[in-house]
Amino acid sequence: MLLNKLLRISASQNLSLKKKKILLKSKQNNILRLDVKAVKKSRESIISKTKNSFNYTRILGVVSAANEADSFLPYTIPKIIQQIAGMGMKGDIIIGLNHGFECPKLIQCLKLLSNLQIIHLYTEAKTTNNIPARIFDNIKCMGEPYYLDNIYPEYSQHRIFIVHQKVSLHSSGKIRVLGDIYGSLLLKSIEKGWIPPEFVVTFDAETQFLIDSKYSGVESKLDANGLMLIVNELKKSPQIDILSTRNKFVVYRKSFLDDVEILLPDFSQEVPPIHLFLNAVHGRFSGYKWSTGSGIVAKTDAMISLLVIISKRYPGIRIEDVQLTILAYHAGFGFNISLDAISINRSPNIDERTISNSLKAAWMEQIYRWNSGCKSLELCYGKHNIIPIVDDRFPLFGIAGTFDLFRLLMESKKINLYTIIETVKSLMIAFITSRMIRRKSSDNPDILQGATAKASW
Repeated sequence: MLLNKLLRISASQNLSLKKKKILLKSKQNNILRLDVKAVKKSRESIISKTKNSFNYTRILGVVSAANEADSFLPYTIPKIIQQIAGMGMKGDIIIGLNHGFECPKLIQCLKLLSNLQIIHLYTEAKTTNNIPARIFDNIKCMGEPYYLDNIYPEYSQHRIFIVHQKVSLHSSGKIRVLGDIYGSLLLKSIEKGWIPPEFVVTFDAETQFLIDSKYSGVESKLDANGLMLIVNELKKSPQIDILSTRNKFVVYRKSFLDDVEILLPDFSQEVPPIHLFLNAVHGRFSGYKWSTGSGIVAKTDAMISLLVIISKRYPGIRIEDVQLTILAYHAGFGFNISLDAISINRSPNIDERTISNSLKAAWMEQIYRWNSGCKSLELCYGKHNIIPIVDDRFPLFGIAGTFDLFRLLMESKKINLYTIIETVKSLMIAFITSRMIRRKSSDNPDILQGATAKASW
C-alpha cells in the first residue's frame, strides 16, 4: 500500500518536471523567435532605406576599446589601414572609447600617418543601459547629432572616427559602446541617406588578421594580409552574409614602436592548456562554430541589424559575437568560418595572476567570463537552440575526432615522445580545468537584461 503511494507520488513528480521542461523550452523558443523576427525586420528596413546599394570603394571597420587597448591600437590600426589599402580600398574605421577611456598613444601614432583624416566624436550620457546615446562632433554635444556622409572616391582618404563615450551610470561595457555606434551613428546615418560600405570588419584592439599556414614561419605570418584573404572569400561567396576568421590565442609581450611602448604577439610562448585546445578546435568541430569578435567580415546590413537588436535587448551580454552567430544561424543568414584566415586574440601568460578573482590565474578568469556568458545564453535560448554553435562542455570525441584533435595539437610541434607526453598532459589539464570552471560559471551566469545587467569587460 505504502509502496504504491510512493510510486504514484514519484510518477506525479516526474510528470510535473516534464511539463516544466516543456514550458521552459517553449518559452526559450519564443524568445529566440521574437529576436530573430526583430533582426530580420531591422535588416529589411536597412535594405529598403539604402535601396540595396552600397559603397564598393570603402570598407567599414568597428572596434571598441578599454583597459589596455592603448597598448595594442597604435600597431593594429595602422596595420589594418595598410591591409585595406592593399586591397585598393579606403577605410572608415570607427573606434569606440568606452566609458571615458582615452587612447593618447594611438592619437600620437595616427598623426604620423598620411592620407588619413581623424574625426573626433562625442556621445551624450546614456539615459538607460539599452538606448543608444546620440553622437555629436563637439565635446559639449550641442547642435545637431553627427551623421556619416557620402564622399566621392576621387577625393577620398582613409577616415578614423574616434567616438569618445561619456562616463555615465549606464555606459560601462563593450556592448554599451557598440550600441551607441551601431544603433546611433550607423543606423541613424543610413536613415539620413548615408550609403554604407558593402562590408564591415569587426575586430578587437589586439587583433591582427593573418593567414594560417603550417608551412610558414612567424615573420611571413605577420606580413600576410589575412584581411584581404577573408574579404576576397566573402566577395566570391554571395550566399554568405557573415564570414569569420578562426580565433588563435597568443601571448603578448612588451615592445616599442617609434619609442612608444606597445604589446605585440609572441608566437614562441606557450598558451595555457584550454587556450591551446580552443586554438585547435575553433571553427572545425561542432559546438565551436561561433563567429569570433576578434575577426569578422560581414555584409553591413546583416551586422548592423544584429548588433542593433542585441545591444537594445541584451545590455548585459559580454559575448555578443556568440549571440550574433546564434541569431544569424536561426535567421537563415549565410555564415561560415574561414579555415585559412586567422585573427589573433590575447591570451594571458600561463603564470599571469589576478587578485580580482578567486580563480587566481588570469587565463582561468578569462575562460570563466566566457563560460558565464555561454550559460546566460543557454538559459535565454535553451541548450537545444545554441548547441550547434556553442557548447561550454568539454567534448567527448569519437576515435576519428580524437585522432583529428591530436593531429591539430601536434601540427606545429616536432613529433617525439616528449612532445606527445606534454600534449596529452595539456589535454588532461584542459579537461579537468574546464569542468571546474564550468561548475563555477554555471552558478553565476551573466544577467543579460534589466537594471542589474552589467556588461563590464
